[in-house]
Amino acid sequence: MISMKLIATNKSEQNVAAIDPWTLVHLSMGLASGLTELPFRSVMGAAIAYEIVEQWGQRTKFGQRLFRVSGPESPSNVVMDIVTFAGGYWLGQRWNRSRDERFADSSFQDENS
Repeated sequence: MISMKLIATNKSEQNVAAIDPWTLVHLSMGLASGLTELPFRSVMGAAIAYEIVEQWGQRTKFGQRLFRVSGPESPSNVVMDIVTFAGGYWLGQRWNRSRDERFADSSFQDENS
């Protein structure tokens, strides 16, 4: 029977569980990309390319030492990293739009004139 862990609670579960401490890094990078208005296709392409390179690297002894892991990420971890990156990007874009909507609102401008 194959079991899948949702959240890593110690280092040995990193890359096995869908969510590990690096998930927060992916979310943050997506958020930064969205806040700085980087093009979505470019940053998503880079995020996916990174995951491919990481998968390849973690299958080598050098990569395992570099990333400090015992093997490649599980498919659920790869998917979660990409999804959280995209979610972070969406949050950054949404934040920027909320700022723009507030300044476009004439009642806000009248109150602060």
